[in-house]
Amino acid sequence: MSSNLVLFVCGAITFLFVFGWFKAAAIAVFKLELSKSSTDGVWKKLLQVFFVDLIICISGVIGTGIIFVSIFNSFH
Repeated sequence: MSSNLVLFVCGAITFLFVFGWFKAAAIAVFKLELSKSSTDGVWKKLLQVFFVDLIICISGVIGTGIIFVSIFNSFH
């Protein structure tokens, strides 16, 4: 395994950890909002959130991995 691949994976894991922490807080807020309002249209909203989160995760993993490798290569 090359050092660039290891750093890319490290960057990807870092992003997923931070994004997961953020999503845990967002879920807590969503549960409070859901308990205060009606449940009409909840599944549509959750599906939209899922696709937005999927796009963020894909671009964030790739972007953070590239940033880690770029920083390593610039100082190496």
